Amino acid sequence: MMKRTKRKKIALIILGGILGMSFILYKPLINYLSEQAANPRGILGEITTKIWSSYFADLSKWTISNTEMNEVTNVLDVGYGGGSNIKNLGELKQNITIYGVDISEESYKTATNLNKKAIDKGKVKLSIQDVAAMSYPADFFEVVYAIQTHMYWDNPRKGFEEIYRVMSKDAVLILSSEKDKIDYHMDKYKTTASLTVLLKEIGFSDVVEKEKGNWILYTIRK
Repeated sequence: MMKRTKRKKIALIILGGILGMSFILYKPLINYLSEQAANPRGILGEITTKIWSSYFADLSKWTISNTEMNEVTNVLDVGYGGGSNIKNLGELKQNITIYGVDISEESYKTATNLNKKAIDKGKVKLSIQDVAAMSYPADFFEVVYAIQTHMYWDNPRKGFEEIYRVMSKDAVLILSSEKDKIDYHMDKYKTTASLTVLLKEIGFSDVVEKEKGNWILYTIRK
């Protein structure tokens, strides 16, 4: 009886230790995973970008299907991640050049491997850049995509201002994401109303919302 009681006490101590360590490590772990989502790096970053290539393929196709691509020459993909959206755009068989910016070297490697043929043909041009400070000239892009990315930007206002700068007259910004990721990662501009106010302040003329399940898409015109 004494031995059994002792074993129970030891088990409770071990369980308490496990729970205590879980509590202590939970926040740092969540912060680390959030940082990886914003800027994949290292071995985990390499794995993450490869997962993204397949995980976001359906969101990408739905987003593209809701985009008018008439008389388009230059398209920008902001936060291209694993490169699946760029690949889907390339399969449209339109005479367009697709540019991409992402701050992650791992994303650049994964997206480059996925789109190597198009890159070799000069149809895709990828770079490592911050959306808030892009090197492109003003009024350059007719369509800009930002899929599952804006909630990770350090400064959303600067990011949207820079996108506005590189968009040509009457160009369109297509912003799409999973709704729960916006709710979790964003403190400001997480609602359609607050986002619309920001975009209108920057100079965008029209914001149209569309939803499908956990997905949300904004068609934003300059």
